[in-house]
Amino acid sequence: MRIKVRGFLTVREVLGGPKELTLEMNEATIAGLLRELSIQFGESFEKMFFDPESGVVNGQVAILVNGRHHSHLPDGLNTVLKDGDDVALFPPIAGG
Repeated sequence: MRIKVRGFLTVREVLGGPKELTLEMNEATIAGLLRELSIQFGESFEKMFFDPESGVVNGQVAILVNGRHHSHLPDGLNTVLKDGDDVALFPPIAGG
């Protein structure tokens, strides 16, 4: 299946600058996609999306699947992606 991944802000830099990339994957969840991207794009991506101590996805990142925030999906990060899904990745944003 083909998944379109778009990185925004500093995520785009970590992904090497393309506006979007298309990944060919077997069945995957959102968390599985993030693990695969960590393997492909290395430590910078991993540090941005995973807590270094616990290894779980950083709660400060925003992941949208077809425009819906992952926290609003019934299975959250365990949501199974489908062919043609559009995944948008945003880094942790600080501020006040």
